[in-house]
Amino acid sequence: MPEPGKLSGEYNIVVRGECDLFDHQVPVEEFERMLRDDDVPGTVCVVNLGDALKNDEAAAELSKLMDRQANTFETRSSLPTIQFVVEDSFQRRHRDFELQVDGSLYRLSRVFGPQIKRRSSGWLTAPF
Repeated sequence: MPEPGKLSGEYNIVVRGECDLFDHQVPVEEFERMLRDDDVPGTVCVVNLGDALKNDEAAAELSKLMDRQANTFETRSSLPTIQFVVEDSFQRRHRDFELQVDGSLYRLSRVFGPQIKRRSSGWLTAPF
């Protein structure tokens, strides 16, 4: 079993303080640049996901870039380990998870798709 929050080959969405985070931390905007340039390192922690979730266009753009890069990630000889750190806990709603940002709830499936899986109270994963 991998260390919590560090499952390679999937996006790891973790609540700050629940899992150890990678030292290499970048804001969403930098991660998007990495995706565009096909320059995502083997381990990275993405911060400020809440900012992207609050803006429909930003969430859609991030999701599109992640989807485009999925095949590249899956064909690497060593699958990357990518964390998204969030400040608040997740809430289950029907078959989705939501994150509260500035008093409003945002569905994580808008960025990560519908196959989000709870691994522990502070850790979710989603396939590339």
